[in-house]
Amino acid sequence: METAAYVFTGICSLFALIKAYYSANKQYYKELSFKTLASLAFVAVGIFSLLSNRAAIGVYGLFILLGGVLGVMGDLFLGVDSLFKDTKEAVFVHAWGVVCFLLGHISYAIAMLTAFELNLYLIPVIFIMPVAYIIVGVTKTKIFQNKFQGAFMTVYFASLGLGVTAAINAAIVTSGATVSVLMLCASVLFVISDCVLGFTAFSNKRVIPTSVKAWVVPVTYYAAQLLYMLTLLVL
Repeated sequence: METAAYVFTGICSLFALIKAYYSANKQYYKELSFKTLASLAFVAVGIFSLLSNRAAIGVYGLFILLGGVLGVMGDLFLGVDSLFKDTKEAVFVHAWGVVCFLLGHISYAIAMLTAFELNLYLIPVIFIMPVAYIIVGVTKTKIFQNKFQGAFMTVYFASLGLGVTAAINAAIVTSGATVSVLMLCASVLFVISDCVLGFTAFSNKRVIPTSVKAWVVPVTYYAAQLLYMLTLLVL
């Protein structure tokens, strides 16, 4: 089972790179196909990792897999939203995709916090991310022109902050054990992925070239998902 987890890690990585290539070359349907395959592959990594390590079977394993499944759902929703000709339908599908990712980040944070009890002095760290988002969002982007959208994305970045804080906490509690390093790297990669995606979508001026986003977002996103799945091997 452990070997299968590593095999699917390689498969996911390959599909993610192919997805990035087609995205950079604006070949939508091929990009969507490999995006779906890559997403299914990282869930397979999680399943095989869990089956190979009984210590991970329980609340932690459940929430890690749930986070992965929610990630797949988010990928599918955001992958097909442009297929809808009706703008309202496209916005609705896109919104559900973002909600899935939000719930996925929360699920990963819950997994980490159930495995390692939170040091209360770290609670203020959670708020660094949403506060920074508000400052940058108001001054550098147009996201807050829609107040609901701005508020929702602030909550979204709070979930990212919760994930990073939970990972930092795990590193402190375990004195930098391998599992906590994977958690911390995964949470930071998610932040990078979403920041690049957000800037390219809502920035007042083009800060990050579209071609750069096409590579950076999938590479950091799938790396993050894989690292969370692989924590099931080393917990």
